[in-house]
Amino acid sequence: MIHVVVTMRIKEGRMGEFLAACAELRPQVLREQGCIAYDYTRDAPAPPSRPQQPLEADRVTLLERWASMEALTAHLEAPHMVAANGKMKDLRASVELRFTESIF
Repeated sequence: MIHVVVTMRIKEGRMGEFLAACAELRPQVLREQGCIAYDYTRDAPAPPSRPQQPLEADRVTLLERWASMEALTAHLEAPHMVAANGKMKDLRASVELRFTESIF
């Protein structure tokens, strides 16, 4: 299984537009063959016993799970992804990607 962690910083004042674009895109991605999970998340307070880095209101983390690298590759090339990336690129200040694979 392939996991993708996408950390995005959203430009000031653009969060509403960004989340609207995400809400439009997510159902299309979830219908793709090989998509197991595609979840947008925000920072949340940690339990008191588990301190974390300071919360960042402008950060959105996308957690993806794919059945295979082939499914992920097809996803990245899908027309709705190409269109969404064009729409979202001006809303994001930065994007960091991390690809991992299941060990067990």
